[in-house]
Amino acid sequence: MLDVLQKIVCLSSMAILLAWKVFLPTSVYILRGNHESKYYNFIYGFEKELLAKYGDKGDDVYQKCFGCFKCLPLTSIIGKYVYTAHGGLFRSTMAYLKKSKGKKKRKISFNPELSITLSLGTFEELNKAQRMVLDPPSEGSNLIPGDVLWSDPSMDPGLSLNQLRGAGLLWGPDCTEEFLKKFQLKVI
Repeated sequence: MLDVLQKIVCLSSMAILLAWKVFLPTSVYILRGNHESKYYNFIYGFEKELLAKYGDKGDDVYQKCFGCFKCLPLTSIIGKYVYTAHGGLFRSTMAYLKKSKGKKKRKISFNPELSITLSLGTFEELNKAQRMVLDPPSEGSNLIPGDVLWSDPSMDPGLSLNQLRGAGLLWGPDCTEEFLKKFQLKVI
């Protein structure tokens, strides 16, 4: 009986949160966190827990959870003035991109020669990021999801790579001030 209750509580909590979002879309905000990834769900036992609790249906439940995680927004703006994200600020990808040559295959690719230059990104870049990745990359042309999920504030000015986490950035008070002013926000 206790096992059945645990199964119900696990999925009911997620179902209740999603139901609140559906019925109160302007009052409930659900964002993706840095542990909604295949790697961290494996490491911290979420996959194993679902397989143990749901037996033959465990893998299906696990895949449905990832379908949900992939669709969660990375950031939100609440009341026009509050920027929210699990991690924080993100870098501009403009310095990292170069156009390939040729008329038929005009695509943007990672330019490793410019990887030292860091500047704050824009909401336009954020909107173009491929957010439906399950494990955001720490290198390449789609760095914004990893930055948004793994970045941390710092007392030191400027932007720097977050060496401690191995993903995301550290941003200083000057970056906070610049970001708020640039996008007419009041709080991060």
